[in-house]
Amino acid sequence: MTRPSLQRRLLWSVGLPVVALWLGAGLWLAQVARHETAEMFDRELERTAASVLAVLASMPDAALVQRDVLDTIDAIEDADDEGARPEIVVRDRRGGVLLDASSLPVLEVDHREAHFHTLQHDGETWRVYQRWDSAQRHWIQVAAPLHDRDELIGGLARAMVLPLLALLLLLPAATWFGLRGGLAPLRAVSRAIATQPARTPTLTRDDVPGELLQLTRAVDALVGTLDAALARERRFTADAAHELRHPLSVLQLELDLATGATDAALRMQHLDRARGGLRRMERLVEQLLTLARVESLDAVRDAEVLSLGQLARSVVADASERAIPRGVELSFLAEGEVRVRGSAGLLGIALHNLVDNAIGHGRSPGRVEVAVRELGDRAEFSVEDEGPGFPEEHGGRLGERFLRSGGSGSGLGLSIVHAIAALHGGSLAVGRSAPGGARVVLRLPRAPGPG
Repeated sequence: MTRPSLQRRLLWSVGLPVVALWLGAGLWLAQVARHETAEMFDRELERTAASVLAVLASMPDAALVQRDVLDTIDAIEDADDEGARPEIVVRDRRGGVLLDASSLPVLEVDHREAHFHTLQHDGETWRVYQRWDSAQRHWIQVAAPLHDRDELIGGLARAMVLPLLALLLLLPAATWFGLRGGLAPLRAVSRAIATQPARTPTLTRDDVPGELLQLTRAVDALVGTLDAALARERRFTADAAHELRHPLSVLQLELDLATGATDAALRMQHLDRARGGLRRMERLVEQLLTLARVESLDAVRDAEVLSLGQLARSVVADASERAIPRGVELSFLAEGEVRVRGSAGLLGIALHNLVDNAIGHGRSPGRVEVAVRELGDRAEFSVEDEGPGFPEEHGGRLGERFLRSGGSGSGLGLSIVHAIAALHGGSLAVGRSAPGGARVVLRLPRAPGPG
């Protein structure tokens, strides 16, 4: 399969119209040359007729002598030096022949205005001009064969066709070289893409043509985006390896201690710690997989209009089982029927993470308040606790992976919520609650109600 070529495409796109224009110009020039040549020969016939009539006007009809008139005509034509003498016939008003210097058949006297016409005689085409003089005394017929003008037109055509043919033959090569030189900046950009490192997007330079500026800017932006994505993935991989190394080391240590313990109670204690570490590692891996799955999405595939209040009420009911052992009191408030468009599964994960964070990092015993309300064209889901809250320096790093505010946890909960919010066109904000703890607000675009 032949790969498409931009240069070949431009060559055809430019060459075919140029060839068509060349053919059109050649035909137009040939037509103009033919027309101008015909007019030149017709004017010559008109001048000859006018000269003969001027000679005859000075002579009375009775005094006209054919030989004298012919001599006078020859003198006029020798002075003009325009070529062979044309065929001439002159008659008077009664149709009598005053001068007959023609081998053509005799034409009848035509009382119309002066005009041209052609006729065939002896296998040759003749151009005939006939007219009356101003006094209507003499009627003249001047004729000349067309082969003279055909020879002149043929000579002009040969003079024009040879350069035009040479131009047509040289045109493809000239167009090819021109396009090759014109596409040189594009090849330079291609070489720059192939030679420079992927993390140094510097294709947009001062010497880049304006036609390629949009392309180079798009490539620079794409390379910058890819570079940032690769940096995030490298950082994510390094952080994940670091986070998994600690629970694996603890698990290995507890299992080693349980293996070497001689006391059954001590062995069970080490095994319980190992199970706890295994559960923490299991949750960490689950959160990593969830975050990777959410960040790999470019759109919500199972989006639907749903009630944010009902979803939040279900999340709070599930979280109550985890709040009771810590002595945390959960309260829920929903202001009206707040509807959003999104994935029930993903939004459920986000709300679960926010409530779990409040239960896990809040004061024990304590209180966690969950609320759903409308604010203009936005729907808000807020969670407030009575814990220590977020450090001020973490405000600008919201959603960053493995960012902990103290205590236990992997630091992935808010990263998952932040990614889900961005996927739904929403946002995540943190602040201080009235008791001084953390206040986290998830804002989503509000969907219109059923009415």
